[in-house]
Amino acid sequence: MSGDLTLGVLTPFLGGWYYGGLLRGIARAAAVEGASVIAVQTLDAGTDQTEVREPSDLSYPVAWRRVSGFVVIINAVRHSYLAAAQETGKPVVVISHEVPELDCPVVLPDNGTGIHEAVGHLVEHGHRRIAFAGYLGAGDVRRRYEAYRDALRAHGVEHDPGLLFPVEDNQMSSGEAAARVLIGAGMPATAVITGTDANAIGLMRGMTAAGYRVPEDLAVVGFDGVRGAQYSLPRLTTVDHPVDTIGRTAAELLVRRVRGEAVPRGTRLVATSLVVRESCGCRRDDTAEPPALPPLTRLEAEGRAHFRERTHLQGILSKQYVVSMDLLRAHEEDPRRLGWLGRTSARAGCLGLWTDRTHPDPPLDLVGVYAREKPTAAQPLVTPVSEFPPAELLDVARQDVDTVTFVVPVKVDGSDWGLLAVVDAVETRTGTGREPINHWAALLTVALDYQQVLATLREQEERLRVAAEYDHLTGLPNRTLFLERLREAMRDGQEFAVLFVDLDGFKVVNDSLGHAAGDALLIQVGNRISHSLRERDTAARFGGDEFLILLDGVADPYTPAQVAERLHSALAPPFRLQGQEVVVTASIGITLGGARYADAEDLVRDADIAMYWSKSQRKGSHALFDVAMHAKAVVRLQIETELRRAIERGELEVHYQPIVQLVGGRTRAFEALIRWRHPTRGLVLPEHFLAVAEETGLAIPIGRWVIAESCRQLAAWQRKPGREDLRISVNVSNRQFWQGGLVDDVAEALRLSRLHPRGLAFEITEGVIMNNVGLARKMLEDLHNLGCELHIDDFGTGYSSLEALHRLPIDALKIDRSFVARLGVDAKSSALVHTIVLMGGNLGLQLIAESVETEEQREHLLRLGCAYGQGHLFSVPVPADEAERLIS
Repeated sequence: MSGDLTLGVLTPFLGGWYYGGLLRGIARAAAVEGASVIAVQTLDAGTDQTEVREPSDLSYPVAWRRVSGFVVIINAVRHSYLAAAQETGKPVVVISHEVPELDCPVVLPDNGTGIHEAVGHLVEHGHRRIAFAGYLGAGDVRRRYEAYRDALRAHGVEHDPGLLFPVEDNQMSSGEAAARVLIGAGMPATAVITGTDANAIGLMRGMTAAGYRVPEDLAVVGFDGVRGAQYSLPRLTTVDHPVDTIGRTAAELLVRRVRGEAVPRGTRLVATSLVVRESCGCRRDDTAEPPALPPLTRLEAEGRAHFRERTHLQGILSKQYVVSMDLLRAHEEDPRRLGWLGRTSARAGCLGLWTDRTHPDPPLDLVGVYAREKPTAAQPLVTPVSEFPPAELLDVARQDVDTVTFVVPVKVDGSDWGLLAVVDAVETRTGTGREPINHWAALLTVALDYQQVLATLREQEERLRVAAEYDHLTGLPNRTLFLERLREAMRDGQEFAVLFVDLDGFKVVNDSLGHAAGDALLIQVGNRISHSLRERDTAARFGGDEFLILLDGVADPYTPAQVAERLHSALAPPFRLQGQEVVVTASIGITLGGARYADAEDLVRDADIAMYWSKSQRKGSHALFDVAMHAKAVVRLQIETELRRAIERGELEVHYQPIVQLVGGRTRAFEALIRWRHPTRGLVLPEHFLAVAEETGLAIPIGRWVIAESCRQLAAWQRKPGREDLRISVNVSNRQFWQGGLVDDVAEALRLSRLHPRGLAFEITEGVIMNNVGLARKMLEDLHNLGCELHIDDFGTGYSSLEALHRLPIDALKIDRSFVARLGVDAKSSALVHTIVLMGGNLGLQLIAESVETEEQREHLLRLGCAYGQGHLFSVPVPADEAERLIS
């Protein structure tokens, strides 16, 4: 036969006296034909199952393109799997399991001949009460039981159902359980035939342990002819189960079918025969075994046999230990490379891991290859499971008789990695399911699980490290990593600089467009900053809208000032957020590294101070730190601390400046202005603390208090007759407008004071509104709907004055003091004020001139048509009791 012939074997197990014996018979028959054998284990690796009660759920076409046909051993797979194989032209032969749905030969042991011999032999010994103990869930054992009943009838012995002792499986423990049942029943039998030798040996042990003698009290006959039967005490009489012949017969039938010969379906029986020893009641010299040896010679022969058996099993145990230790060290050497196979008897091996198990013919990634004679590294190769194992392994297997290419699932419980193929000799002397290759595959599964756990832990560790050192939003280094790199730069002694970047107007974007837009802005800003730097520089997000930059080297053209200018240019183009273009600038503080700094936090602190100084001078600028800035920062911190205390202690006051009719000078309204009554410095004007309040967020509670106090005061004034039309104007800061819940605060103040909303006006600068005109319009409309008036403060200084008039619900314009101050001096200012007055009049708006200081300015405003004014000409801001005297 051609060397391309390959016989496939589907089997639940790959070793032991039964499965290993069948495989050895198949391998020897294949060797005669010059064929190779691929034996596929269909149960999971490391299974503790010893009885094959249900077919495996194997569905993948393992080795289908490699084999010419299949020998199938007892319930290895479902009949649908075999039917699919036959449809592809693969003939099938089944061992010890009938499959009526398939057109295939079945090879069975002739259980009847051996059992008939056993029953006849016991009857010759005078036994009439012959029991049967066995696991009837196995087809072979059921057939043995039926043959036992037929043999009793043939010898004129009536079958007694009470002498059937069913057991749970074919193992020794079930035989011991049967002994206990027999004894408990009062020993109703004088002889027993068991389903298997393991049952028989266990039964004899149970009887002996209970004080009974075998065969004197109970004769025992087993079935299988296992090697251990000849070493039991007494030696076990048994029916020989010719597994080698069964396997060879099945292989020969398969070869004939592969050749195209007409091999009809049906059962082929392989004869069994009784091997008489001592457990049946015979003496040694009565047995059918070879002639008895002299006592010393016999003992020596048995000792040598025991020694060979023990040496073999010790060798297996030693190899298993070494392999186990190798696979337990999966964290040191990748078990997928199969280097550990070098410590075994395997001639070659290959490991394939699943890549896509959803495919009908799922691919395997061949990650490990082993060859004893010619070691080779694993080559990356993907092959369908139908072409696994590789042809090179089959070539190795053809070199020796009894050598098979074994394929074992690398699968234990829920872990299914793929398939392991190993070229090795058939093992018949280990217990079923305890064959080395099954153990290897189970250990390999656990090792790969362990590798996966380690990889997952490393990934988690890396994620934790990234989370600890990098900003989750922008991906830039965070404060911790930045300070670590800054400390390294300080230790190296190289020239470096720190830039502290703070976005101007970020909070307005965040509050007006939402946090998602704010996050998107931070991401885009981070990208622009990163792309403006060199690879060796570090850009980090420090928190909120603050970024830090570490410049590694400050030589031209990468001086800190040049980099700051580059950053201003990078941030200048509008950002696209939620379909809108948004412009933000950045204030930048710079600190140069040097020997005077011993701590990284001090460097960052001074860069922060420089940033605040630049922001206070002009937003969107940069400044280099000097010592004077630190002193100012200390003062600023002191102001913040004292201002917080002032709010708590009630040190803030509202002063009122009248807004008068330019004709006649009658007071028609007041502008509410905040003052701070400091316990040691006296009255502090807003220019000395409002900027700090705005930066720190204190402007919100201060503004809320001013609104409430102004409403309370105006309501008290209006309660006197003739003052019902008196009004009050309150300034609204940027932060208060966008973050302070302004509409709710106003509604609450009006409710508590019972003030009519028409008496309250709000002065808002164009700069506040134009940050986001769409959202500002909604807020202004809400205020207007309450019944309050809205005044544009400092009108004429913003870049979008006309846009504000066009889109927003405005009631009055306040002409900026810069225009009023130049009246009569600058003709352009007079023309501009005249234009504003005409425009306001045409739009139905009130006009109020700010900072009227002289009589000449008042007269000029009257000539231009402006109706209202406020300023020192009429009164400075005064406390409420003094302001009341100005009302007439």
